Amino acid sequence: MPHIPESFHSPLRIFRAGAKVLLAGFLLVTLTSGVVLAANSNGNQTTPKGITLQLAPTSRSATQGTSASYNVVVQPSGGFSGNVSLSATGLPPGATASFSPAVVAAGPGSGSATLNVSTTSATPLGTYSLSLKGNSGTLQSAVVVISLTVTAGQHQPFTISGGPAGVLAPGYSVSVDLQLANPGNNNINVTGLTVSITGITRTAQAVANNRPCNPSDYVITQFSGSYPISAPPGNSSLSTSGFSANQWPQIKMLNSSLNQDGCKGATLQLSYSGTGQGN
Repeated sequence: MPHIPESFHSPLRIFRAGAKVLLAGFLLVTLTSGVVLAANSNGNQTTPKGITLQLAPTSRSATQGTSASYNVVVQPSGGFSGNVSLSATGLPPGATASFSPAVVAAGPGSGSATLNVSTTSATPLGTYSLSLKGNSGTLQSAVVVISLTVTAGQHQPFTISGGPAGVLAPGYSVSVDLQLANPGNNNINVTGLTVSITGITRTAQAVANNRPCNPSDYVITQFSGSYPISAPPGNSSLSTSGFSANQWPQIKMLNSSLNQDGCKGATLQLSYSGTGQGN
């Protein structure tokens, strides 16, 4: 059998080894291409359905007892179309949040709503982070954080006014239905109502004839109802608060010979005082 030199075997081995390398490279390219094609049969990556909240402004301030508003835009993506319910958490004590509308229709375009955050006169001062999100079934937007700063409000005192419900005559009393004006946003509790006479304007005839009339010619019986009196925001009175006329303050002109003419037709200047809590 003829002898075959070793130098003739080496090229064949090298060629076979090279064939295996080329084949492996071909399989690698095929598998990699298959992964890319599996992502989308059209060759484009798909966007999952979702909703995004956009708010403007992202920070507001409000004095105690007032409110702040934000504009909310619900942006759909990935072909989402449906109703989105909005909610807010992280409100300061005593504050409330409302959306108008509370449910936003989004898709194919965006939807919008207004967020209104209302505080009270008792809401603590400070800066708060509010978290907002939208829900549509099992789909939920990412949480968006906005800022609300509560500042001190200017508390205006309530005022008291009123006048005799009738004409004063010697020996008779008239009732005073006190009027309470509350400029705040919350009820106040009023106690310690008092009425006093600070001045008397006599008629020209009484002055010309030197006929006197003094506060000592009158007797005042103070309010006899129960305390506290709840005064709601705005205007109220003893009568609207459920008190009868015999519980109102009473002003009586004394029946004496000295004031029969001097106090006849006189105009009384009255002052009022009281204590209010809660505003």
